[in-house]
Amino acid sequence: MLRTKSQAFWYLFAALLIISTEELHSQVDNQILTGSTKGKIDTLGFERAGRIVKETEGLLEKEIDPDKYVLGPNDILTISIITAKPKEFEAIISPEGKLLIPGVGIVGLKGKTLAEAHGIIKHRINKVLKTDEVYILMKDIRKFKVTVGGSVLRPSIVSAYAVDRVSEIIEKAGGLDYKASMRKIVLLRNEGRTQIPVDLLRYYLLGDKNANPTVLGGDHILVPPSSESFAVEISGEVPAPNVFEYANGDSLSTLIKLGQGFLGSSFLDSVEVAGYDQAGRLTRKFVDINSWRDKLYSKAALPGDFPIKPGDRVFVRKKPNWFEADYVVITGEVLYPGYYPIDENSDHLSDLIVRAGGLFEDASFESSYILRQEELEERDIELERLYQIPRSEMSDEENRYFQSKKREKKGVMAIDFQKALTDYSSEDNIILRNKDSIVVLRKKTFINIQGRVNKPGLVNFIPGYEYEDYIALAGGYGYRSDPDETQIAKSKGELFLAEDKNYVLEPGDVILVPPEKESSFIEALTEGLAFTIQMMTVAALAITLSR
Repeated sequence: MLRTKSQAFWYLFAALLIISTEELHSQVDNQILTGSTKGKIDTLGFERAGRIVKETEGLLEKEIDPDKYVLGPNDILTISIITAKPKEFEAIISPEGKLLIPGVGIVGLKGKTLAEAHGIIKHRINKVLKTDEVYILMKDIRKFKVTVGGSVLRPSIVSAYAVDRVSEIIEKAGGLDYKASMRKIVLLRNEGRTQIPVDLLRYYLLGDKNANPTVLGGDHILVPPSSESFAVEISGEVPAPNVFEYANGDSLSTLIKLGQGFLGSSFLDSVEVAGYDQAGRLTRKFVDINSWRDKLYSKAALPGDFPIKPGDRVFVRKKPNWFEADYVVITGEVLYPGYYPIDENSDHLSDLIVRAGGLFEDASFESSYILRQEELEERDIELERLYQIPRSEMSDEENRYFQSKKREKKGVMAIDFQKALTDYSSEDNIILRNKDSIVVLRKKTFINIQGRVNKPGLVNFIPGYEYEDYIALAGGYGYRSDPDETQIAKSKGELFLAEDKNYVLEPGDVILVPPEKESSFIEALTEGLAFTIQMMTVAALAITLSR
């Protein structure tokens, strides 16, 4: 129980203060700004995209193709006419799509390509000035407005150059949002009378520039949301197995290209394509695409290619008896750290250390360890389940399991390196497994003293000293320390109660001095509230009796 009524009052006041503060903070939605996910914005990505847009604005990918570049208002041409009195001047295309040539007249260029404009301008000049020596160059590229709408972060009207592609305009509008489709974007032109499909996935992964066209003034880019029901999947022995949004015209070769082609281990004699017919029945077929391996990205037709439909799944098997080289990595106090191929049937720990040039003199046998990757990759379903429930709801057995597993150094093997290197037949000289990591640490020359001591930190190791001696070197026990609960943490994770002395202090050990145990705030608060309620009850009873 609390010692005074005054103390109870202050605990009650603190509780009411905390509750009122929580209510105030609950009105503030402190949104975590991380990636393009629902309700979140990647501010760093947004700034980076904006910087890239500014850096690349108006830049050309390569020289302009006169047969494809369509002229428009504010394009500037330089025209040179060679006559007895040569002329050179700049001419700007008017908002009506016309060009004024001094001494010749007005030329209509609306909707004309640069190549077509060359022919028209030369013909008009020749007709008036009687010369064929006419030279026309692009002086500057026009700028205009394009509308972007749909699943983008900032649906808006943005400025664009005639060489900008749809993807660049979308970046100017803040980029795609989390639900956007990358493959079914539509470029509306001529008031919507012309609809041009845009497939940014095909553009980025396959380099198909036709899937990411350049824009014209007045274009409207519409980005629809993606549809999970319109998806196809490729898995197995491809570099980038994944689920992709389906687009019209997709074929087996398209999906394999989106998966980044083949691996050396890809078994192409029987690639499986699974889907569903109109009645909802599962269908399977196996195709031989061996002939595709060397010409997948060529322009040649791929024999046996066929269209796929939404919901289709493609699985590329691994070649039978395919051999993958096993390896381990060794780091730390060895002459040649790095990756080494191994034979899982014969290579021992000592063999690998010899191949790595041996250990340095200051290598620590005691602290070095092996990390077994295959153990790390094993899932602990029970531990994953316990992480999802509050500690207060765990049974005693579940709590013990949870605490022990939390302290476990998963994958770390208890190996005596000295025995392994001095006795080849020793059980510690284990046969290595694929992806093992051998970590050779440097010898430590200190004891680490932490917790409630007056001068926590590192103290030089002195043979024969007990833990009390090291605490004395650290200034002695600090204020409200608990000497009886002092613990020794060994370099490989073992924990001992210091006063039991069933251990040997070694360099690298940690001495932990905890504080005294105190009653928790919640316990004090509960007692305070109970006391207050009792006082209120007594007061109410006294008032009732007095009446």
